[in-house]
Amino acid sequence: MKQFFYRSQQTAVGAVLLTVILLLLLPESARAKLKSAIGGLFLPVIGVSTAGQSMVDTLGQAASTDPAIPSHNQALGQAVQSELAVADLKLENAQLRAENQRLREAVAWERRIPWKSKLAQVVGRDSFNWWRRIKLNQGSQAGVRFNQPVISAEGQLVGRISEVGPKTSWAVLMGDPNCRFSALIKESRNQGGIVAPRQFSSDYRIVELTYLPNDVDVRPGQMVVTSGLGGAFPKEIPVGIVEDSWLSRDGLYIEARVKLHADLNQLEEVRVLTEY
Repeated sequence: MKQFFYRSQQTAVGAVLLTVILLLLLPESARAKLKSAIGGLFLPVIGVSTAGQSMVDTLGQAASTDPAIPSHNQALGQAVQSELAVADLKLENAQLRAENQRLREAVAWERRIPWKSKLAQVVGRDSFNWWRRIKLNQGSQAGVRFNQPVISAEGQLVGRISEVGPKTSWAVLMGDPNCRFSALIKESRNQGGIVAPRQFSSDYRIVELTYLPNDVDVRPGQMVVTSGLGGAFPKEIPVGIVEDSWLSRDGLYIEARVKLHADLNQLEEVRVLTEY
């Protein structure tokens, strides 16, 4: 490739030198004819270039002097902004409708239960215990006390109050080792205890029900509710569903894996049971 360009360069230089020599040696009349012929070869190229530049200049002047183009661009920008504003309003309305529906369901549920409760919003989470500890916007000034049960807006057990301040409080959620309580299988009424999962599970909604009698029939799909023993939680609060079970290592009791009803990662509003 380099040799090709080198030879082309030599050829062009030779042609220029030859032309200069001819112009010097030829008579005046022949020299004039040769100049005219060489000029004729380059005139089309020069004409095309000049015409193209003239067309660009003309279009530029038309664009700068035509008042309809800026007006069109401005109208287009306003139309796009209007569409974005409408989309934002639709999204905000959908979020408000969803929140309104949740609150309506919470109020309707509160009318059906025999306990008194305080509605609270989840305003934070523990960065070191993200799945198991939440911060609420209600504290002792609103009647929140240590160890009170916390349930979801749908009435499913979530956890209990672990710390209380004047205006805020912290709740420890099910699955944390500090949130143990008595539960039973609703169908058979066999009682056991809910503890943190001792076997690793990637699902943060998994807990274990242990100390069940080793002669009971535990099947997937059975409902688990609070037993009310010990007085920490009222009786019959929904907890979760049995996924599977096994005999303990020493063979003395049955253990079961339970999936919680409440999605602890999507809690926005909860209820603290103040009287039960």
